[in-house]
Formats: sequence, C-alpha cells, structure tokens
Amino acid sequence: MAIGAFTTLRNLLVSRLTIGIGGLLALGLTTAQTVVDAMSPHAVPTVAAGTPIVAGRWQVTLHEASLSTDKRPDGYRGRPGTKALAVDLDLANRSSESNNVVSRILSITPPIAGLSPTPTAYLMRDGALLGALQPGLPERIRMVWEVPDTTPVPETLRLVVTGETFKPRDNLFAAPGWFNPKPVAAVTLPLKQAGKDPDR
Repeated sequence: MAIGAFTTLRNLLVSRLTIGIGGLLALGLTTAQTVVDAMSPHAVPTVAAGTPIVAGRWQVTLHEASLSTDKRPDGYRGRPGTKALAVDLDLANRSSESNNVVSRILSITPPIAGLSPTPTAYLMRDGALLGALQPGLPERIRMVWEVPDTTPVPETLRLVVTGETFKPRDNLFAAPGWFNPKPVAAVTLPLKQAGKDPDR
C-alpha cells in the first residue's frame, strides 16, 4: 500500500516537474524571440541601379530618379508650391492574379520632410494611371511623390524595396496570400534636377 502511494506521489512530482520545465522553456523561447524581434534588423543589401530585385509578388528594377515641376505623364501639373519627385522603374507581377498594390513597394530613407505619404503610379507607355498590373507582363512605371518647393532634397535618393512572402494558408482565415512585408534590397540613385515647365 505504501509502495503504491509512493509511486503515485513520484508520478505526480515527475509530471509537475515536466510541466514546469516545459513552461519555463516556452517562456524562455518566447522571451528570446521578443528580444530578437526588437533588435535592429540586419542590414539591407544594396544593389546597383538596373539590377532586377525579386520582392515576393513583384520583380522590381529601379532606373532613375528626378525632381521637377514638369507635367506628369498624364498631363497633371501638380499642386502649386510643390515639385514632383519621380522614380522610373520596371515592374513585373510574379503572382497569378492582377494586382495594383504597388504604393508599398518603395520607401525613401531617410524620409524627406513634407513628402506625400504614398506615390502615384503611372504607366510610361501611355501616361495613364496604373490600374491592375497583369501577371507576367512587365511595365515601365513612374512613381511620383509630391514634395514642397521649399523642402531641401538630397543629391542622391536611397530607395528601399519591400518584399512579401507567399503563404498558401494564413494563420487567421487559412486563405492564401502575401504576408510579412520586409525590406529586401536598397538602391541609391542620383536625383536629377529637371527644368521648370514654361507653361506652369
């Protein structure tokens, strides 16, 4: 009888000890992951202009950047007191569906004061605003931000390309999609100063 009670007590202690160790390990792993996530991210690789960059659903090739008061590809002159900061790039949709969420692909670092939060994208072949980009059909795009005339701008522009990862099933709805946006490459372009549009 005493042996049975001792065995039961021992099994209970081993079980609780195992649960306690497992809980401590889980807490330790969670803490370590939190610390790693809070640390500075690894340096973003820098690539040369004209280099194709695979960024999840997109392939991006940056060509040149300019600052001007000239008319935009669709003829719009911009708001008075602003200039257009433009970046020309080739963009290809690597996914299987049409998409137009291109405004999150590029970010300018360090940020420029007064820069519009999101760019407007134009198709260079006809000057139209970019609608949905079809899969497998690369396009030459011009992305345009507005910046106040009085804002000082750098001589070079560092552009960071953001990529996403495809997951066949997400954790919330078990649906496919592109997730986890993160910087995948950076390109530094000289910022060309274009002339003022005489009709402005």
